[in-house]
Amino acid sequence: MTKNNRNKSGRKKWSTLIITLVIILGVSGMVMGGMVWHSKPSFCYSCHTPMYEYADNYFSEDTTRLIVQHAMAEDGAIECLDCHTQTLDEQLTEGVHWVSGNYTFPLETRDFGTRSFCLAEGCHVEEEIIEATTSNHGMSFAFSQHDPRHGKQECNTCHSMHGESVYSCNQCHDFELPEGWVSPQPNGDIVSSLD
Repeated sequence: MTKNNRNKSGRKKWSTLIITLVIILGVSGMVMGGMVWHSKPSFCYSCHTPMYEYADNYFSEDTTRLIVQHAMAEDGAIECLDCHTQTLDEQLTEGVHWVSGNYTFPLETRDFGTRSFCLAEGCHVEEEIIEATTSNHGMSFAFSQHDPRHGKQECNTCHSMHGESVYSCNQCHDFELPEGWVSPQPNGDIVSSLD
């Protein structure tokens, strides 16, 4: 083999190695970037037409919505996948349903907002909630709507993450509504946008 052919062969090997490394780094960067983007609300917003209103609420400044309060959490924004965990199989199935148009609109509500979910370690602490929400509401005794005097209620009885929360106490009482909340109807039905 001549010296010229060895130089060409050596350059070809280095070129192939460099191109391979660039491709590996590029694909790795895209995968890592995709994983980071996947955890952001903008990912859900990018293709799920039914998700627009949910994502708009997340990005709004309406602090009467719990989704906004979670987005602005002091210890870091809570994002969609912090609560909406799914397996890869579930995500792929949803992706196929979206591309094929085989999904319901509006989306079926999910059973979020249970006590076991919201009071899980690292999230909310019931005793702190009761203490923070205790007042007298113009009455002669202290009262907290989170006090379990009527039994321990599921959080989603009143709280809606994406929509208007419902002051369920007003089905029997006549308390002043907090800003952004609605009262239940006299028959107990809740008419609220986005659960």
